[in-house]
Amino acid sequence: MRASSIVLIVIMLLACNSEIEIKKNNSIHSNEIKIVPDCNVALKFINDYAEFCSPKTPLISDTNWIENNVLLTDNFKTRYKNLLDSADKIDSELGLDFDPIFEAQDFPDKGFELINCDNETGYVTVRGKDWKNFVLVLKLGLQGNKWLVDGSGVINIPVNKRAKR
Repeated sequence: MRASSIVLIVIMLLACNSEIEIKKNNSIHSNEIKIVPDCNVALKFINDYAEFCSPKTPLISDTNWIENNVLLTDNFKTRYKNLLDSADKIDSELGLDFDPIFEAQDFPDKGFELINCDNETGYVTVRGKDWKNFVLVLKLGLQGNKWLVDGSGVINIPVNKRAKR
């Protein structure tokens, strides 16, 4: 009888400890800090890119500029290069007939302004400062511990998330 009482007490203590541990784990998850994307990274990138594409910029290849850009994820850089390589294989003279980052042939001369930042999905919507109807969607992603641009125009942006043209 005494042995069964001791076993019963041990089982109850173990059950109490596991219940406390579960409650602790649940409270940790409910108090988790949400990481909010830095939408200014997307705005800085697209304004830098617009400036790079302007006629007064010294000639450097697009791929070198993209490859060396610290505001872009490795995934973005790879997708961009693969898209250009594929287009060159199809038509080596013309390549793409539009800019995949702007998803257009032309872009606003005065740069972009932020109109929406979705903290849940990381999608950022910008529009031209001097061309209000020119809307563009970019996507932010975490690489390491930094928010970087992981999509813009047709690069890593699903068709249903792209700006309507």
